Amino acid sequence: MIVVLAIDALEYDLVEAFGCDNLKQKFYGKTDISEFSEPRTMVLWNSFMMGENREKEVLAFGDREMWNIKLDIEDTFFARFENPKILDLPGFNYDKEQHELERRMLKEFFAAESDEEKAEIRKDYNNHAFEHHRRIKKEFADALAGDYDFVLGYFSAADVIGHLNFGNRALMRMIYRDMDEIVAGIDDTLIVLSDHGMERIGIFGDHSDHGFWSTGFKDLGNPRITDFAGIIMEISEV
Repeated sequence: MIVVLAIDALEYDLVEAFGCDNLKQKFYGKTDISEFSEPRTMVLWNSFMMGENREKEVLAFGDREMWNIKLDIEDTFFARFENPKILDLPGFNYDKEQHELERRMLKEFFAAESDEEKAEIRKDYNNHAFEHHRRIKKEFADALAGDYDFVLGYFSAADVIGHLNFGNRALMRMIYRDMDEIVAGIDDTLIVLSDHGMERIGIFGDHSDHGFWSTGFKDLGNPRITDFAGIIMEISEV
């Protein structure tokens, strides 16, 4: 089985700072996303699935409608596997209701006038994100125990929580440590991959200009996110 742990906004510098040795595996580095003018989640994961830069096509949908994109499996490299399992990936089968809830709560947070109201919204926002994270974590563990030849689990907590809480070092450390523990339980061929990282903007977080990758089998150098379809198919044929 080949496993991809797809972690939205996993930041290279925090993986280092928090000593996440399992996330690093044997080889790790930054992905090159410099070819994208707007390195957004939906743009990058669509480009990953199709093995080519899909920025123009995705952005043409507009900020809201792009989240309605659902690629057919035949349009992705997943179709090359006999029995793949994909969990919650943007542009393929992401939980749109969860995304809309997050967007709505973010708008409510920035529209709130009092610190008390902002604190309450932040608390509810974080709780919803962690609830979703726990559900995907359980589904991912079940998939790893299943009869699949390819499993991809997408985890959004580092991104969702990071946007409102990136300055909260303790909270971000907890998320990274949890992801590090998930990796510790995987014995199959594993690629850890993020679409982009995150940089601090005051107490908040915004997308950085690089992603993160790691493997236990090969030094990939400074790959583009569009390279991974080919990388994954190559190791599947070994």
